Amino acid sequence: MEKLEQHVSENLSITSRIETQSPKPVREYNLDPIPVDILIDIFSRLPRKSIDRFRCVSKSWRYLLRRPDFRDAFLTNSSTRPRLFFTLIYNGQLFCYSSPQPQNPDDNSTLVATFYDKSSARWFPTDNRTLVCGLALLQGKYKRKDRVLVFCNPITGKFITLPKVPLNRKSLPDTEASDASIARIYLGYDPISKKLKVLCMTSSLCGRLNTHQVLTLESGHRLWRRIDFAFSFTPDDRMRDEICINGVLYFGAKMGGQSSVIVCFDIRSEKFGFINLDEDMLGENYESGYLTLFNYKGKLGIREETNEDTELVLWVLEDAASHEWSKQTYEMPSLIREKTFVGMTGTGEIVWSSFRNNYLNRFCVYFYNLEKNTLTRVDIRGFEDFKYRRAYIDTFLDYVENIKLM
Repeated sequence: MEKLEQHVSENLSITSRIETQSPKPVREYNLDPIPVDILIDIFSRLPRKSIDRFRCVSKSWRYLLRRPDFRDAFLTNSSTRPRLFFTLIYNGQLFCYSSPQPQNPDDNSTLVATFYDKSSARWFPTDNRTLVCGLALLQGKYKRKDRVLVFCNPITGKFITLPKVPLNRKSLPDTEASDASIARIYLGYDPISKKLKVLCMTSSLCGRLNTHQVLTLESGHRLWRRIDFAFSFTPDDRMRDEICINGVLYFGAKMGGQSSVIVCFDIRSEKFGFINLDEDMLGENYESGYLTLFNYKGKLGIREETNEDTELVLWVLEDAASHEWSKQTYEMPSLIREKTFVGMTGTGEIVWSSFRNNYLNRFCVYFYNLEKNTLTRVDIRGFEDFKYRRAYIDTFLDYVENIKLM
């Protein structure tokens, strides 16, 4: 890779070369310029750190490496080499790390997490825990009176401050402005239109949901727009981790304040729908258990968590129109009991991590192959500055590096 970078930096920008060997006569060599599409293809295959360096070579390279078609090509290639992403909260600050995501992890192997830009330390994760296209939705510190939302690229540290969510009588005609608040914020992406959107749910102090508002991040004028849904629903705290799959955002809610459902929001059409849960999900344990949403090989998956830690129970949505679910049950490996469930990799391995609220003496990620019934533990290094300190860590799978500079 280093030889490739050297070859690129020495040759790609050259259209002519003059070679002088005094006292011999001057000889000039004219080279045909390399087509832009070939340059984009070559650069998009390089590591992100190399792109950062090459932007400083010349104005023409900086322009090329900021073109939208190059950013799209880099993001596409980046998705073929997914990474693990970690957010660490300590002493009121947010720190972001990333490491390679092993495709065939070896037991007791070690990965080193790279620290990203410090500028994200001023912000906190929102209730939303989804990373979309390598970008995150963050908010101002909790002690601030006004909730400030920002859209951030953890790699570059660059961010966009979102307009304040309207909570006045005009946008919430049925509620006094002083009673209104933000209930939930969600982030979604439509791969067809290539648009990122933020969905905001607002409610009154009495708990009644009043409005849903959406904001398109890729548009020139970022304004909140109110959208309507025929049914009333509120967030369901028993269902964790919303997920966006193939342009549809899924999250848990209570319909009419009673029955639990999965709300699905189509990012492109901005239409709501809902999916009923299987009646056997949690059953009698629903009030004491949790349902965690995750991406199961391109389908909506749910991990059922109860007081019984000897089984791994997974539900997969087979048909949204008919509300059809399939159930899979596995024996829970003893090593990962009382660990934090993370999700499933693109290659189909279930992943756990060390407990989120953890004294950082050691942090591990566990990969469980369902077909082979094998468990692999991988140590994560790079958090040594927080050793023996209590920090809150979240782990994300299939993270793709995005060089969008905002």
